[in-house]
Amino acid sequence: MSAFKVQSAQEHELSGTSITINGVDASLKTNILRNLNSTDNVIPLSVLGFPQSDDYILNKARSALQALGYYQPILALADEPQSDKIIKILTIDLKSPVRWHQVDIKLNCQNELPELSQLVSKHPFSQGKVVNHGDYSQFKATLQRQAQELGLLNASFSRSVLNVDVTQHIANVAWTFDCGARYIINKVNIDGTVLSHDLVNRYSKIRPGQNYNQPDIISSQQALNRSGFFKSVVVEQTIDHATETVDISLSIADTEKYELKTLLGYGTDSGGKLGVSWKNRRVNNQAHQYIAALDLNKVKLDKADIHATFQYQIPLEKASSQWINLLSYQIKNEEIGRSEIFTLESMLANKINDHWTSQWSIVMAQEQLQSDADVSSSLEYIVPSWQLNYYSVTDPFSATQGWRWQSIFRFSGEQISDPNITFLQTDQRIKRIWSINEDWRVLLRARIGTTLMDTEDFNRSMPSNYRFFAGGDVSVRGYKHQSLSPVADSVLLGGKHLIASSIELDYLFKEDFRWAVFTDQGNAFNDWQDWKLHKSVGTGLRWVTPVGAIRFDVAKALDGNKDWRVHVTIGPDL
Repeated sequence: MSAFKVQSAQEHELSGTSITINGVDASLKTNILRNLNSTDNVIPLSVLGFPQSDDYILNKARSALQALGYYQPILALADEPQSDKIIKILTIDLKSPVRWHQVDIKLNCQNELPELSQLVSKHPFSQGKVVNHGDYSQFKATLQRQAQELGLLNASFSRSVLNVDVTQHIANVAWTFDCGARYIINKVNIDGTVLSHDLVNRYSKIRPGQNYNQPDIISSQQALNRSGFFKSVVVEQTIDHATETVDISLSIADTEKYELKTLLGYGTDSGGKLGVSWKNRRVNNQAHQYIAALDLNKVKLDKADIHATFQYQIPLEKASSQWINLLSYQIKNEEIGRSEIFTLESMLANKINDHWTSQWSIVMAQEQLQSDADVSSSLEYIVPSWQLNYYSVTDPFSATQGWRWQSIFRFSGEQISDPNITFLQTDQRIKRIWSINEDWRVLLRARIGTTLMDTEDFNRSMPSNYRFFAGGDVSVRGYKHQSLSPVADSVLLGGKHLIASSIELDYLFKEDFRWAVFTDQGNAFNDWQDWKLHKSVGTGLRWVTPVGAIRFDVAKALDGNKDWRVHVTIGPDL
């Protein structure tokens, strides 16, 4: 047999005072409750543990209303018994509010400062607008902060008047802001790094003799931290008010010089994967770097894909721009056959801003191809290309919404290939993520590729790297990797053109876990007048990790071989 106890009104008071407010809108009510430190409409007890007095409640309410321009409200506070407790009922008659009337803000500066002038021109004290003391205090602090950021480190108000006429229901603002001298950067000290100070200055905007500007200092620190050369960058400032100068010290800790990485992974397209890489981040004090890497794909070593690379990177004069030279040897086992490719690639990579990057490159390669189809077994070619990338977000690994666009153009010609490989090719890819709410998202993916080249020449001589295939983990799920393309002599040759798209809906059903349903379609083909899209549907589970989502998908082809296929991929949604 259980027992229960009804709490008496006296006992209830030990937890605080319940209050109901009538006669005002939500914003005013919220400000009153905030001023009373209430939680769920309950005013907490005093420091001594007693319920707050009526005078305390009325004074706090008047103060909250005055802060929002209501100086002469009529307040009535009454007790209303309700079952086991007593509720305070606060009834408010606001009366007429005080409104902004005259505004006189003067800047007393030695030089014209557009940033401050524009800020003052947008003050929040519009004539006729109800007074808000929070806006008043916030704008005053914003003006002082803006002056500090611009190097006006002695700026102050010589006049700061707020005159409220309650009888006339008006308020006047009268300020005089003395800017004082704009401080100058005297010295910039760089300590801790073994890299060249010239390299550091490519990412830093801080120079001796310049006007002190706090946003420039912050952006320089962020740029140095994002450069990849440094573990940490600490900025210290020493202000000398006598000489009106500032000394800046950059304390920089370099990243580790060497890095050894090993890779063990699996993908349903690539099979098992083993990899090892060695990186030297500081070949010299100009931050030249090299990376030597070896990757093996597929479980059976006699049919493994082997990719050995040596990459040398040189930072250029413009920050975030690099000259990258890549030497690689690759053995690939694909549907068209087994190829050995020796490649030398040189590229100029430029980070235009946080969203845009571009890349110019030229590939010189020699390819030996073993295939059952009627294709050239030996190719030598040079392929220049240009690539442009856009990310709407600055961190694609953690993006929950946004979009990405990648555009590639490449070509070759008779003078730079043997046999003659004359073509112009473009490859356009776009991804888009829409967040419907905190749990549901829509993901779209599309790819269009096309090649201007005679079909017979394409089938016989196009290098395997530039043939289009569809099907697989990141193309049309439900179909085998590279299984959708033109066929000759029972060999998948790859196509001149490619269309692929995907629509996916996913739901966050548990922290870090999403469930998805999707449909894919696409194909690779040679003739725009005669082509067909192969479709599939599927469902999957996503485990969201710091390196991107681990996706486990099951998809069913709707054309041709209609078996179910399993797909496993790892990477960011964008």
